[in-house]
Amino acid sequence: MTVELYDYIEEQPVLLASMIQNSKQISESFVNLITSRKISKVILTGSGSSYNAAQSAKYFMQKLLHIQVDVQLAHSFYQYETVYDNETLVVGISQSGESTATVNSIKKANAWGIATLAVTSEEGSYITEHAAHTLIVPSGEEKVGATTKGYTATVLAFCLAAVEGAYAQQRIDEKTYRDYLERMTATVERLPLVIRKADQWFKQNRETLLAAETLIVSGYGNNYGTALEAGLKFLETSRIPVSVYELEEFMHGPYNAIDEKSFIFFIVPAGVGKERALRLNEYFSSKTQTSFIVTKEEEGYQGKQLGIPFIDDLDFTPLEYIVPLQVLFFRLAKERGVDMSQVRYPDFHGFMNSKRFFE
Repeated sequence: MTVELYDYIEEQPVLLASMIQNSKQISESFVNLITSRKISKVILTGSGSSYNAAQSAKYFMQKLLHIQVDVQLAHSFYQYETVYDNETLVVGISQSGESTATVNSIKKANAWGIATLAVTSEEGSYITEHAAHTLIVPSGEEKVGATTKGYTATVLAFCLAAVEGAYAQQRIDEKTYRDYLERMTATVERLPLVIRKADQWFKQNRETLLAAETLIVSGYGNNYGTALEAGLKFLETSRIPVSVYELEEFMHGPYNAIDEKSFIFFIVPAGVGKERALRLNEYFSSKTQTSFIVTKEEEGYQGKQLGIPFIDDLDFTPLEYIVPLQVLFFRLAKERGVDMSQVRYPDFHGFMNSKRFFE
């Protein structure tokens, strides 16, 4: 039986639920690190989806652990970063474990003599050979197309690590600890319905979406990472130009490029930023007929919406808001005739030496 990218999208609810059930085991290496030495700063570093996952988890980690969490591109960190202190933990994120930029970041941190942790789905991979500690994300290999379940599993792994770390450090009590896990579970249990609703929406809007020549995706807060991830995957699969902007940054110049042909997705979860995002979409709905909000379905909303029955739990919206966009980029690419099982430029990583192993 041929495996499609969509199969991995559908695997996410069961995978993520299993991770929550095994939270302590998954988080053990991270918890041991932050309870055995003083850590006042965490640097999350990676490329592509790994970087995007870090962006989505950053604020929740800061909130629970009460320490500074920075997110840096792996290449920028290892090439240009010069300031550090002994209480820093550098976390290198690479689903395959073979990203040379991320491994080089770990090597640099090792040379500084500071704590290092690899976050990867591949035991025994290149990055685990260099990091002092390893957190395995049990997402398994994705053999077809752009990563999907590996992204959400990485976001969840950081959320679990934050909860377990805060509990181990007695920053939260047992009731609060269990409440966080129950809230994550509620979000994950809703995902099968999220997938079905996204499929229905695509069928209803198929012809409109196929006309897109370019896309703009915008998000805010912990869903800026969601916007980055969605934009990256539309690029990888449909192979059309995509621009991604943080909501407020979109208002400082990029909006001038909008015209009647523009396709825009505003990611609009609950919380600070929602009212402003809705107002922005209202404005651009008069400039283009293809400005959409991705949000919890709301009766009576006059604009165009990809309305989904999200749980909309502010801390965990990155786990659910990416999923309908995964469905869209898969369906859109398939309708465009893109063979997602084939790498477009199979010699690229070898030529650029950006991964240790390549096909």
